Amino acid sequence: MKDMISRRLVDISKIDYAVLDEADEMLNMGFFEDIKSILSHTPQEKSTWLFSATMPKEVSIIAKKFMVAPNEITVGSKNTGSKNVSHEFYLVGSRDRYAALKRLADAHPNIFSVIFCRTKRDTQKVAEKLIEDGYSAGALHGDLSQNQRDIVMKSFRNKQIQMLVATDVAARGIDVDDITHVINYQLPDEIETYTHRSGRTGRAGKTGVSMVIITKSEQRKIKTIEKIIQKGFVKKDIPDGMEICEVQLKALAHKIHDTEINHEIDPYLEEINLLFEESSKEELIKKFFSVEFTRFFNYYKKAKNLNSPSGKDSFLEKNQDDQSARFFINIGKKDGYDWMSMKDFLRDALQLGQDDVFKVDVKDSFSFFNTETVNMPKVLEFFSDFKQNGRYINVEITEKKERRGNRRFGNQKGGRSRRKDSFRSDGNGRRKERSRDNGGRSPRRSSDFKPQGNSSSRPRRNRRK
Repeated sequence: MKDMISRRLVDISKIDYAVLDEADEMLNMGFFEDIKSILSHTPQEKSTWLFSATMPKEVSIIAKKFMVAPNEITVGSKNTGSKNVSHEFYLVGSRDRYAALKRLADAHPNIFSVIFCRTKRDTQKVAEKLIEDGYSAGALHGDLSQNQRDIVMKSFRNKQIQMLVATDVAARGIDVDDITHVINYQLPDEIETYTHRSGRTGRAGKTGVSMVIITKSEQRKIKTIEKIIQKGFVKKDIPDGMEICEVQLKALAHKIHDTEINHEIDPYLEEINLLFEESSKEELIKKFFSVEFTRFFNYYKKAKNLNSPSGKDSFLEKNQDDQSARFFINIGKKDGYDWMSMKDFLRDALQLGQDDVFKVDVKDSFSFFNTETVNMPKVLEFFSDFKQNGRYINVEITEKKERRGNRRFGNQKGGRSRRKDSFRSDGNGRRKERSRDNGGRSPRRSSDFKPQGNSSSRPRRNRRK
């Protein structure tokens, strides 16, 4: 719009109404100055309308800036969830998020859903993996052209795409009925955004389900969301392989039962009947359904339990089998980082998965983060000679303290530790890890981020026509 105004292709100096839709998202995306510039070309005497699914303080700032004595109209309750939507969360390990997503899809054969990811890269990656694994999926994010976006949305509305993987920004304005599930593959950066996401289902008087896949470190966010939407979550388990086989078998039986007979098959029935004339009805049914059942059974018969235990027991279990390494890095808040941007920087620089950098703790001039121990050589090698804006970025291994049981803090002078993560000097003024062995293990390859099992062996799903 700014470009069109500057080129004098549009004249908004005589408009009667100025409508700003998705006001909160406009501000979050940094469009405040653009909005201000555009509205400066409108007449002073006009009606200005702001629409927002949530009402954070930032929207009030916009109202005060561009409106005179505005009236606020609330439909329903502020920032609360729809009464037609139920909310569920599934607790899994950080490496099992994608495998859990596939099981949830398999457990709901008729799913018609929007899957939300936090970044454009994750959105594209998840959609590509779903398509590769035989699901009817598509991606919707800001890197798509308008033509590509239109094609994806047309396919989704026609239900040629069963699972639309989208970012929050790209999904704004989606108005598609009959969406059965919203799946939060990752929780949003802003908790209030969850209201936008869950509102994609349960429309036109129909019911819907909003699912959230979380790890242990994200459990506290569920309580925060419950307070905002004023509704409770139900903790559910990721279905195991045999549960999915049963669901798929019953879904196939109902599909066959409800299928109308196509009499174009009549000329071929004589030959088919001869082939099965010695088979009983029971044997024929077993053989027919075994074709579909066997594919899912072979895929899931050795599948592991994806459910992550919660509470005190899970904390103890986690510490008994902790395969992570903690690192120090000499950049922090003074360098413009918060925990989220630090995690994104490390993940992009090291080419790791979404959940492979965790426990990020950003201080003023330094930070800490964890990866699994298998990534130690890769992290140390990458940052051995890495510069950012002409400055060397130093990354070193820290010593993690035991938080339960016998607390042994090593040989520390004065009997106090100034940090939970501490170092030993090598005499040359450089920090050095105390008791870590790099082990000579090679850096993780991208193939290591695939879910358990060979994706090519997964039973291919029939795409919707």
